[in-house]
Amino acid sequence: MKIDENLMDAQETQNKKIKMNPRKIIRTATRGVARYLTAGFNNKSGKGISNNDDIKTILICRPNHRLGNLLLLLPLIQELESTFPNSEIDLLVNQSCAIQLYKNYDTVKEVIELPRKPFRNPIKYIRTLLRLRSRKYDLAISAVEECFYGRVCTGISNAKIKFVGDMDSGVKERHIAKQVIYSLRFFLSNIGVKSNVSTPDSLDLRLSNDELIHGGNMVYNITQNGLPTICLYMHATCAKYPTEGWWLDLYEHLQKAFPDVNIIEVLPKENVSKFDLRAPALYSTDIREMAAIIASTDVFIGTDSGLMHLASSSLTPTIGLFSDTDTEKYKPYNEGSVAVKTNEVEIDELIVLVKNNLYPDLNTSL
Repeated sequence: MKIDENLMDAQETQNKKIKMNPRKIIRTATRGVARYLTAGFNNKSGKGISNNDDIKTILICRPNHRLGNLLLLLPLIQELESTFPNSEIDLLVNQSCAIQLYKNYDTVKEVIELPRKPFRNPIKYIRTLLRLRSRKYDLAISAVEECFYGRVCTGISNAKIKFVGDMDSGVKERHIAKQVIYSLRFFLSNIGVKSNVSTPDSLDLRLSNDELIHGGNMVYNITQNGLPTICLYMHATCAKYPTEGWWLDLYEHLQKAFPDVNIIEVLPKENVSKFDLRAPALYSTDIREMAAIIASTDVFIGTDSGLMHLASSSLTPTIGLFSDTDTEKYKPYNEGSVAVKTNEVEIDELIVLVKNNLYPDLNTSL
């Protein structure tokens, strides 16, 4: 009984700390304000569009700094390029590596960056929003419907046509990168725009030939051969992801199943190996160089993370390992990619998935 009472007291103390955490209080308050503010922001149709060429300037609002979320904008950018081939696109994001990510998209003219921590940089935050408001756009888009800040920025923009979501396209699509595309198509068709009907494009970082050659050289320098290469990325912040022991077991299975295949580990920004560098490791602080390295491998196996989406955007077949995250919403979806729940798939089944990508002509089945 005494132990139970102590546990209850400890839990109560912990709950008080959580409730008194200033960051959590501020975060909850700002989200509440954002919900209140966005309640009044709706889609704005403006005047009817007689021709797709009437849309020349576009703003995409995604005030976020995370690598994965920024990469998931790539299909939307490609959609707009296809629908409005004579347009220019500005992106509103938080301070990040966005400028690097979109450097080979000629239609992206400017990346407008909000400070990542607005409460520490209120003047810069307000100046950026005022700068945004001063520009005129033909079309402004909130890239994610549930992103309150994206809706706010879209709502306050000086755009003739505004899309904040809330459109039932009739297409049952849960993937976060595709939802906005189908909803936007439905919205645009209602105002006279001829929209696409094809499947949304995959993530594509549009690595240049020089970047691909450089990445290939880096992989060759570490493998010293031209054999197929499996790339592992083991880093994750969630404690429920596979342990080091699980990764070591997978590594040993891969070595046994593919004796004539290279296995390399890509290290996170902390430059720390998850299993003591048992496999050759590569590391880069340049996000495009990292993508070029992965593009020079044949299969990427990694946890649900920004680097998983980077692998997908490098057009490398990607096996995404998920824990509690919604796989249908965040899975990699370029050709050859698949998402699996680590608590539902055995390592032998993963080996089959890898084999299907390395040797697709064998038609191996589970």
